[in-house]
Amino acid sequence: MKKIITLSAALFAATGLFSQTIIQTNFANWTAGSPDGWNGSRSNATVAQFPSVPSTALRGGYLATIVNQSSSHKRFTNVGTAVAAGNYEIKVWYYADSTLDLRINFYDGSYGTYNNYKLLTAASVPTTNIFSDTLTVSSAATAGEFILSLRNTNATGLGIDSIAITKLGGSTTPPATYVAKSIYDIQFTTSTSGDSPLEDSLVETTGIVTGTHGSGYFIQDGTTAWNGIYVYDNTNTPNRGDEIVIKGKVAEYFNLTQIKNIDTLITVSTGNALPTPLALTSSSIADEQYEGMLAKVSAVICVDSNAGFGEWDVANTAMDTLPVDDLLFRYTPVQYQGYDVTGLVYYSFGEFKLEPRDSMDIVQKIAISLDEKYENLALSVFPNPVSSIFTLEGVNLGTAEIINAEGKLIRTISLNYINTIDVSDLTNGVYIIKVSSDNKVGYTRFVKQ
Repeated sequence: MKKIITLSAALFAATGLFSQTIIQTNFANWTAGSPDGWNGSRSNATVAQFPSVPSTALRGGYLATIVNQSSSHKRFTNVGTAVAAGNYEIKVWYYADSTLDLRINFYDGSYGTYNNYKLLTAASVPTTNIFSDTLTVSSAATAGEFILSLRNTNATGLGIDSIAITKLGGSTTPPATYVAKSIYDIQFTTSTSGDSPLEDSLVETTGIVTGTHGSGYFIQDGTTAWNGIYVYDNTNTPNRGDEIVIKGKVAEYFNLTQIKNIDTLITVSTGNALPTPLALTSSSIADEQYEGMLAKVSAVICVDSNAGFGEWDVANTAMDTLPVDDLLFRYTPVQYQGYDVTGLVYYSFGEFKLEPRDSMDIVQKIAISLDEKYENLALSVFPNPVSSIFTLEGVNLGTAEIINAEGKLIRTISLNYINTIDVSDLTNGVYIIKVSSDNKVGYTRFVKQ
């Protein structure tokens, strides 16, 4: 597995301990006109700091701008650092308003063989325009420099937003090709099974981490359907709000689409705003297109506070039930209490579930509950569920209040010795009935269907 550090934080040693480290920079820091960790001894190109750009598409706020309008190449390299033997990938996120040629090489006291030039197309958004190529370092070096060799820029030059250098592993040949795919590409399917069309494929994708637990995390790259996915990864530990790039294998785990066997994880940025949760219902959420997405169900009521295996069930007014699970956070709800619940949509044991991440994801919405410490009156409703009329037993004189799942008072009723109540005009759903009699209070619920 790859471990992530920034170039300014540490440089990896040529020992086995850090042989799989990623070198990464976003050119946020400059000293004496040079980007920290770059413009090394083999550099002969002119590099300049482009003024800070207030754009969410620009990492670190600055570009390293390199101009070489000639057909002879100029070099831009990292400051010499210890490098282990192995296969490396160099990725460059860039701006350019015209085409140019770029290739890579490695210097360890002598130059290796340059890769062939690649034609870079004009690019205005670096997050979607990436140069990527691989090379082999045949032996360890104490002051190795990775070379970006470029030619034929225009007067504006090449603006480099970020660079990431990844050691792909210890084999003598690079691993199988990882194909860049969006989360939508991985998730979207018309198959009734819900399985990814890219199952068993090696992919590279990016997203914002929306939730984590001990053996994985969820990432998302949009706020519409099919843009979230679960990543099974018990080695890397990104944080919520990190923008990450990962390489791994698409797999189906009992019909849960996931990415596993994570070979590479690059932290692009941290502290990003999370996607707005999708507003769904306890019935609409059970759909393949929302798997892995951050979602919220509102004005639901807890109809089973202990459904087993750490789960509890909520339902909307139509009595569509949704399990709330404890994959990321365990919560003890109150029976018949109303809630708004935010979480990640997960699929396991044949059903979709909502996975809240912490206590902030669970908000009580009804001021009363049926906690037994408040039940001074032993009430019952017959029949229950009810279609039109029910009998309220356990009380004679007094007042009854019918409250809906959103905590709103629907009706107040004066009770007599024969307590039959007509609810035929109510919409289907779960209701709480509160009874006050002889300075005592009781609660019970009924289901209108």
